[in-house]
Amino acid sequence: MSANPQPNPQVLEVERAWRTLDEYLTSTRYAVRDPKTGESQEDNYQDIITERIIPKLVEAKSFLASPTDLAALAEALRERLIIPASPMLMSFGNPHTRRPGYFSCYPLGWVGDSLLEIETTRQKMRQIYMAGGGAGIDVSRLRPKGSPVDAGQGIASGPVGFLQDFDAVTGTTNQGGRRRGALLVQMDWNHQDIRDFIEAKNFNSKLNRFIQTLPPEERPAQSPHLSNMNISVNVFGEFWERPELINLIANNMWATGDPGLLFVDNMLKYSPLRAEDEPRFSNPCGEYLASAGTACNLVTVNAARLARRSYESLVAAGLKPQDKSWPVRFKEEFWNHLSRAASLACLLGNLILGFDEGYPLEEIRQKTQEKKPVGVGLSGFHTALLLAFWGVEPYGSPAAADFARQTQAALTLGTLTFSAEMTKLTGHAYENAPYWRVHLEELGQTLEEAGQTPKVKDILAQLTQLVEDKGGFYNCLTTSQAPTGSVSAFLRNIDTGIEPFFDISVDRRVRDSKKGWVNFTLKPMELADLFLDNPEFLERAKAQTALRLSPQEQLRMLAAFQRHNHTGVSKTVNLPASTTVEEIEKLIADSRDLRLKGFTVYRDTSLEGIISASGPSAEYEDADIGDDRESRTFTAKSDSLSAHVTLSNDPQSNIREVFVMAGDVGADINAIFTAFGMILSVALRRCPSLFDSLVKVLLKVNMDQRVVIKTKMSQSPVVGNSLPQAIGKLMIMRKNFLTKGLEKSGNHETSSKDLCPECHQLTLTREGSCRKCDNCGYSTC
Repeated sequence: MSANPQPNPQVLEVERAWRTLDEYLTSTRYAVRDPKTGESQEDNYQDIITERIIPKLVEAKSFLASPTDLAALAEALRERLIIPASPMLMSFGNPHTRRPGYFSCYPLGWVGDSLLEIETTRQKMRQIYMAGGGAGIDVSRLRPKGSPVDAGQGIASGPVGFLQDFDAVTGTTNQGGRRRGALLVQMDWNHQDIRDFIEAKNFNSKLNRFIQTLPPEERPAQSPHLSNMNISVNVFGEFWERPELINLIANNMWATGDPGLLFVDNMLKYSPLRAEDEPRFSNPCGEYLASAGTACNLVTVNAARLARRSYESLVAAGLKPQDKSWPVRFKEEFWNHLSRAASLACLLGNLILGFDEGYPLEEIRQKTQEKKPVGVGLSGFHTALLLAFWGVEPYGSPAAADFARQTQAALTLGTLTFSAEMTKLTGHAYENAPYWRVHLEELGQTLEEAGQTPKVKDILAQLTQLVEDKGGFYNCLTTSQAPTGSVSAFLRNIDTGIEPFFDISVDRRVRDSKKGWVNFTLKPMELADLFLDNPEFLERAKAQTALRLSPQEQLRMLAAFQRHNHTGVSKTVNLPASTTVEEIEKLIADSRDLRLKGFTVYRDTSLEGIISASGPSAEYEDADIGDDRESRTFTAKSDSLSAHVTLSNDPQSNIREVFVMAGDVGADINAIFTAFGMILSVALRRCPSLFDSLVKVLLKVNMDQRVVIKTKMSQSPVVGNSLPQAIGKLMIMRKNFLTKGLEKSGNHETSSKDLCPECHQLTLTREGSCRKCDNCGYSTC
């Protein structure tokens, strides 16, 4: 008999699944490639770290790190205790790339109000995307639509008119050949065009669903306009006295998840950056809120693995998770591990700052190296929470929020400890003593509540004295909570960032160059064996997944992490499909008083239909079209055009949606056709009895152009003297066909998913602030 127990086959299967994903991500996105053959020269994460990242870090021999520190950093990287952001993993140490980029995102600030300045912003965005980053821009200073330009000889299109241009740059500029660009556009709430801005993404979601009805070979090579950006409204001052605007925002949040909100007052009040440095600009995912022209330098600490090490240490000492003393002992052990890892993460972030070739633009290099921002965050927090309380205190509970706030405090303390050492070593400090005095006092209160040790008290006293002597720390800021998309996969966490588990297992499907499509199931690596051995622990974990949490519980956790975070927290509040507009308005009001810097929501099944009233309304008949509807797409042809017409009906055979997309007729005409269909859909969704009146209008449109639509509903095609007339006749034929029951009704699933820009399938889901494709693996994070 072997002295060592054999690994559980089910645990080995979990590890194989993670290895499959690791190899897929490495080969498709992260590996160095042979310049001649294009073949991947790295097989997995360990190859990237041990053969490329660590050697270049050691070779640099920075004055910031001793050989001992570098050795500890190398070990932490190999053991997946910390990890840099994706751009760093992709291009750091790559001998072939001509456009290295080591940073995730870049808030560019205000777009200037001239065509030259707009074009300059577009050029900067391209440079950033080619270096593997994302961008954030603010269009608040662009003059409103209809304003005079060219000495009164023309009129301005307004900031919303330029969104398509910015989106096109983002969608077509490939990030270092690895992924598409990412963009956030923000606008002040009191801009004259704010209503158009708020509604900009709503129209686009319908266009996405329409494109999905087309045959795969006829779908556009690029995704529709505005699908490559998020939008957010800057709120401050008298915004809270504008209930009609809040309602409009809530309606569009309900429909599409956009816009988000950025709380400018909190961004200015609770930032380590001085007011004159304007810390009010965001990156695409909302976690880096800082000065314009600085780089989002993210490093992630693997809370899940550190928590598992804490668990094993206590069990080895004879303690059991069921013991009363377990939570206290676990938290102390875990926070010690976390603070040490956070110091190493801050070291890594500062080393990255020093590599001049990692910046896409010289002005960004200068501003970033001057202020030295480092954003250390977490991944796998929910795993740590489960291990701390053995699943008894669920994610979202008051005790869980306390643990989150204290965990963030321990992380922040670790980063500031390293930053303080660098100030002592170099004499450099970013001065903002008023902020740091308050911040350290609040940090001390939280750590005292958590039962801080004499060592922690001594560290806080030293940091406080440093602020009095130097006015601040080596880094202008040290913490930021990113959504951690692909890097969490390398860390083997499905509880990405600070998000709760969406589910305890996740099915994935990736394309392998040799095997074709490969299916596998991901489960939490650090918990897999514990779930197998402790069924009750597994059941408690299943009971606290994301969709079981109330919005208020999610807000509570978001506020807990934001309390001691220097920039922002990327955490979307996930809502059930039944959530009403009024409930979202209540969440917006609640978020105001929680010191949040950003707020986003995503309602399950958001992208299925237009905004509907949250309750019955006498103004419209049958306003709710429900989820059980089916669609058919028909092709209309004439000598000059080919168009696709999609008709959707409800179970009562009412035509409720009409989508129209023309072929190669130019963007403007195509937009007119699409808008034409949208208008019909709005009317028929709200009031299906308008069908006859609308059809009568369509039948009157005669352009002397023969348009033919062949269908299986009749041996004779539909023939009209214009496209609108042909569509009107098609609508009549379809309604009669359904009413007579000549077609069996089937069960057709609707989808709460958006169109993926890579594989053009309706498989793009929202996870936190990321959008991820369940089909091809595309991710915006």
